[in-house]
Amino acid sequence: MSENSFKQVGVWIDHSKAQLIGYNNGNVEIIETIDSPHESIKRIEGEVNDMTRFSPNPEHASNNEHKKNNITQKELNEYFKIMEGKLHRFDDILLFGPGTAKEQLRNRLRENKSYNGKWFSVQSSNKLTDNQLLAYVRDFYKNALP
Repeated sequence: MSENSFKQVGVWIDHSKAQLIGYNNGNVEIIETIDSPHESIKRIEGEVNDMTRFSPNPEHASNNEHKKNNITQKELNEYFKIMEGKLHRFDDILLFGPGTAKEQLRNRLRENKSYNGKWFSVQSSNKLTDNQLLAYVRDFYKNALP
């Protein structure tokens, strides 16, 4: 089935990757897998700990922690920008997966005026195999849409 024939999509998303599953009249297909530029654990050669010079107390963090947070936020911003571009052509969007990435993406899409009038649903789920992903999206759209 061609990629453009899908108007409904299920997106399994976490902070490391997203899988787009298209739905059309009972047919489901994995359209694309998008890897996130965000790395949860970074190993930088020669990196020191996050304590300040004068206190081993973790409550007094150095600027290193702020720098890491800024890098993480930029990476997540880039990831969600990629997702915005991929989801623009769909009318109905199901966001599901573990963690908070699905809510963060939904909030970002709702702020974007080009997504006004599009239908969103957010569901929690665990990590699923490809067949479970297909079945989840198929069952959701069969039950959710008339």
